[in-house]
Amino acid sequence: MSSIAVDIMTPERLVLQTQAESVVVPAADGELGILPHHAPLLAELQPGQIRLRNGGNVELFAVSGGFVEVENNRVVIFAETAEMAQEIDAERARQAAERAKAALKIAKSDIDLAMAEAALRRALVRLRITEGLQPGKKPAYR
Repeated sequence: MSSIAVDIMTPERLVLQTQAESVVVPAADGELGILPHHAPLLAELQPGQIRLRNGGNVELFAVSGGFVEVENNRVVIFAETAEMAQEIDAERARQAAERAKAALKIAKSDIDLAMAEAALRRALVRLRITEGLQPGKKPAYR
């Protein structure tokens, strides 16, 4: 099967440079699937899960937003943050979700509410990805 080049970058580092048979990203209007030789594309990312498929293997990444560019059989993901599933500390993600839930309850302004909702979305994405790594449990992707 043919493949497509994939680069995942954050402002701090190059997270990954690889080849994949397919890529699924959390675009602003819903999940976007990218296969080799996809048409040129530029899309905004929302917090969510990136899935790279190679044969029977699927690699999961948590991203907190950014952009994806597809051109010349290459996917370049410019993410605000990106973490490989194995890098995520589930306990820290759980604590962040609890803090965000508490902040939602005491939000005094629309800005406070929006910040708490964004923090909760990021924490829940990270938790969902770590749950997919547990032995005997399949990742919760569609």
